[in-house]
Amino acid sequence: MSGVVVDAYATGLLSTTVTALPDGSHRWLRRPGAGAPQAFAPLTAGLRELVEEASPGPGARLLTGDPAPDGARAYAAPGPYSVAHWLITGGGPHAVPGGHSALTATLREVGALLAALHGRPVPEEARRPARAVVRLHAWLSGRTTAGGATAADLLGEAAVAPLLTWATQALGPADGHVLSHGAPGLGSLLPAAGAAPAVLLTGEDLCAAPRHFDLGWLAGELLEFRWLLGAAADPQVWQQLLDALFDGYGGDAAAAREGHLHGTALRVALHAHDTAAYIPASTGHARLYGLLATTLTEGAAA
Repeated sequence: MSGVVVDAYATGLLSTTVTALPDGSHRWLRRPGAGAPQAFAPLTAGLRELVEEASPGPGARLLTGDPAPDGARAYAAPGPYSVAHWLITGGGPHAVPGGHSALTATLREVGALLAALHGRPVPEEARRPARAVVRLHAWLSGRTTAGGATAADLLGEAAVAPLLTWATQALGPADGHVLSHGAPGLGSLLPAAGAAPAVLLTGEDLCAAPRHFDLGWLAGELLEFRWLLGAAADPQVWQQLLDALFDGYGGDAAAAREGHLHGTALRVALHAHDTAAYIPASTGHARLYGLLATTLTEGAAA
């Protein structure tokens, strides 16, 4: 089905093209960027079924894509823009369709989705580390640089050791690891559109990881936006979004809140790496993310 391209953007890590289709839906085509060190994780029929079983009811859903040429994935999605897009272009949670209250409800549903996914068995084909952790561990251990910058350059010497420890733990394998999304970012979370529920694009990074990894990933991105856009919203608004994510996850929420601090620090440290490595002339922004990652690491290690 042909359509009109309504958005397209790319870094050295990921390329995304969004096409509006005649029936009102949208096709998201995502492929690894030219500099990506790994292809998307394979998505077998059995793994797809496990993911789909994690979102059987109403509300937000995990959306798996279909294979496309050149290692890409194509998703039939409800809208053209992600939550991250609305936050960046609109200046805060109020800009997301439906406003802050709608985003709060969506994050609560996403928390429940992740809990359901984590409750599924880990099949043999998913017993692999998250692509993000592999990339981050290589940098923290000194085997790679990010645009020529070492981990110590962007994070400071003191932050590297605890981050490397947590990244090593996330690499596994470990009995406590669960079936994980692997990179549940706000850039792959699409808000509800009309009668269509919100969706979280899923499958490119499915892996086995500590239970707190996915939660830390999303919490880290919310903290980044709070840090960058905080003046555009009451601090309580950002806290309500974080609370909704963990409340939706349920179960041992207290332990999840405490454990996610490691995952949050890892996520922001990786953002410092990826900004320097895959976005040209971005050293200044990478250093800002590095500063936040250092602060979060100090807090998580305390």
